[in-house]
Amino acid sequence: MAFSIGIDVGKTALELALRSGEETVAKTTVANDSDGHEQLLCWLQEQGAGPEKTGVCMEASGDFEKAIAQRLYEEDYRVSVVNPRRIKGYASSQLQRTKTDAADAALIARFGQREDPRPWEPASAAKSRLKELTRARQALQKEKTRTQNRLDEAEDEAVRRAHRGLLDEIERQLEDLEEEIEEHVEEDPKLKDRCSLLDTIPGIGLQTAAIVVSELGSPEQFESARQAAAYAGLVPSHHQSGTSVRGNPRMSKVGNGRLRRAMYFPAMSALQCNAAVKAFGERLKERGKENMVVIGAAMRKLLHICYGVLKSGRAFDASLHPTT
Repeated sequence: MAFSIGIDVGKTALELALRSGEETVAKTTVANDSDGHEQLLCWLQEQGAGPEKTGVCMEASGDFEKAIAQRLYEEDYRVSVVNPRRIKGYASSQLQRTKTDAADAALIARFGQREDPRPWEPASAAKSRLKELTRARQALQKEKTRTQNRLDEAEDEAVRRAHRGLLDEIERQLEDLEEEIEEHVEEDPKLKDRCSLLDTIPGIGLQTAAIVVSELGSPEQFESARQAAAYAGLVPSHHQSGTSVRGNPRMSKVGNGRLRRAMYFPAMSALQCNAAVKAFGERLKERGKENMVVIGAAMRKLLHICYGVLKSGRAFDASLHPTT
């Protein structure tokens, strides 16, 4: 690519930096709305940065990046949407001390040019709606837990009645959302096929399957089950230096937190009902691993199985996962 453009995405504005070779050759700011997006495209054409020779890089920014990523994708630009932690780590490696939107855009452009991050593709309308539904359900589940905790702690009866009423309303909304998710999956053949495959895995139910399908995306974007687990932040992070620093490995948690959290209760269930995961957990316990370490490993194992089922397009086969 002759050009690399970095976009620092904000709720109302996009800070742009265009890089060619080792130089930042142009900068500008546009609004993060439809008019600003058209202005950005015109600016790129004025700079001679057409889609055939320009790579675009931006951070994931609370979905504020979706509209401009979609617009650039429609114009055939090669778009990459990267985890902000990668940009932050790159900034540290470059000893960047200046923290402004313009400096960030220039850094993102340099990152895109040198690291060549994976291209982004928009999800289908059906998958986008499934993601909205499953995320809304997860948000309600968190609110249900908070409300239950407040109810348990409350002593005044009037306060307890208020929390009980709110809890009943949240549970009603959860039931409605779960029904909506089931209907949406049933209506789309591709979603139905993928969720049905995952539903054959002991420990995975339809609601978890819907989260895996919507958050993991296409399994083809990962080269291995380990990459899929890393995307969810389920790979172990090791802390070791020389002979004196030897911290215990722990879950990295650098990745898709929604997908990672969705595997927690299914993993606990799989440790009881899925022979492959159960045997795996028992081996870890025999080696003296703590309970939370076992659950974390079971979450990773279960996501590996999910990836394998989706990648192969075949239902879960217990014979492929020996218990010894």
